[in-house]
Amino acid sequence: MAMEAKNVTFDPANMYSSKKKAKVQEKEAIIKLVFSQAPAGTVRATVINGWHTSPSDGRVHCTADYYDDAGDVIRREHIVEED
Repeated sequence: MAMEAKNVTFDPANMYSSKKKAKVQEKEAIIKLVFSQAPAGTVRATVINGWHTSPSDGRVHCTADYYDDAGDVIRREHIVEED
Protein backbone atom coordinates (compact mmCIF):
# COMPACT_ATOMS: atom_id res chain seq x y z
CA MET A 1 0.00 0.00 0.00
CA ALA A 2 1.37 3.43 -0.91
CA MET A 3 1.20 6.52 1.27
CA GLU A 4 -1.73 8.81 0.45
CA ALA A 5 -2.67 12.18 1.92
CA LYS A 6 -5.92 10.64 3.23
CA ASN A 7 -3.76 8.43 5.48
CA VAL A 8 -2.56 11.39 7.54
CA THR A 9 -4.42 11.57 10.85
CA PHE A 10 -4.21 13.75 13.96
CA ASP A 11 -3.91 12.69 17.61
CA PRO A 12 -5.94 13.96 19.26
CA ALA A 13 -8.44 13.68 16.44
CA ASN A 14 -9.92 17.11 17.22
CA MET A 15 -6.60 18.90 16.55
CA TYR A 16 -7.35 21.58 13.93
CA SER A 17 -10.96 20.34 13.78
CA SER A 18 -12.58 23.79 13.81
CA LYS A 19 -14.75 24.43 10.80
CA LYS A 20 -13.34 27.95 10.52
CA LYS A 21 -11.77 28.40 7.10
CA ALA A 22 -8.35 29.32 8.53
CA LYS A 23 -8.19 26.12 10.60
CA VAL A 24 -9.36 23.96 7.69
CA GLN A 25 -6.69 25.50 5.46
CA GLU A 26 -4.03 25.06 8.14
CA LYS A 27 -4.94 21.39 8.59
CA GLU A 28 -4.84 20.82 4.82
CA ALA A 29 -1.42 22.51 4.64
CA ILE A 30 -0.08 20.29 7.43
CA ILE A 31 -1.39 17.16 5.69
CA LYS A 32 0.36 18.19 2.46
CA LEU A 33 3.64 18.81 4.29
CA VAL A 34 3.47 15.53 6.20
CA PHE A 35 2.70 13.67 2.98
CA SER A 36 5.44 15.41 0.99
CA GLN A 37 8.08 14.69 3.64
CA ALA A 38 7.17 11.03 4.19
CA PRO A 39 10.13 8.64 4.27
CA ALA A 40 10.23 5.65 1.91
CA GLY A 41 8.00 2.78 3.01
CA THR A 42 5.44 4.98 4.78
CA VAL A 43 1.79 3.97 4.42
CA ARG A 44 0.29 6.27 7.07
CA ALA A 45 1.25 9.10 9.41
CA THR A 46 -0.10 10.65 12.59
CA VAL A 47 0.46 14.27 13.54
CA ILE A 48 0.99 14.16 17.29
CA ASN A 49 1.78 17.81 17.93
CA GLY A 50 0.75 20.91 16.00
CA TRP A 51 2.91 23.95 15.27
CA HIS A 52 5.38 24.59 18.08
CA THR A 53 9.05 25.07 18.96
CA SER A 54 10.98 22.91 21.39
CA PRO A 55 14.26 23.11 23.31
CA SER A 56 15.78 20.59 20.89
CA ASP A 57 14.51 22.35 17.74
CA GLY A 58 13.97 26.10 17.69
CA ARG A 59 12.26 25.99 14.28
CA VAL A 60 8.48 26.18 14.17
CA HIS A 61 7.46 22.62 13.33
CA CYS A 62 4.81 19.92 13.68
CA THR A 63 5.68 16.46 14.95
CA ALA A 64 4.52 13.39 13.05
CA ASP A 65 4.99 9.65 13.40
CA TYR A 66 5.37 7.70 10.15
CA TYR A 67 4.22 4.05 10.00
CA ASP A 68 4.95 1.15 7.67
CA ASP A 69 2.52 -1.45 6.32
CA ALA A 70 2.95 -3.60 9.46
CA GLY A 71 1.91 -0.68 11.67
CA ASP A 72 5.40 -0.17 13.07
CA VAL A 73 6.79 3.33 13.52
CA ILE A 74 9.40 4.09 10.87
CA ARG A 75 10.41 7.27 12.66
CA ARG A 76 9.21 10.49 14.29
CA GLU A 77 9.90 13.64 12.28
CA HIS A 78 9.73 17.38 12.81
CA ILE A 79 7.80 18.72 9.84
CA VAL A 80 8.80 22.21 8.78
CA GLU A 81 7.37 24.44 6.10
CA GLU A 82 9.41 24.24 2.95
CA ASP A 83 11.00 27.43 1.67
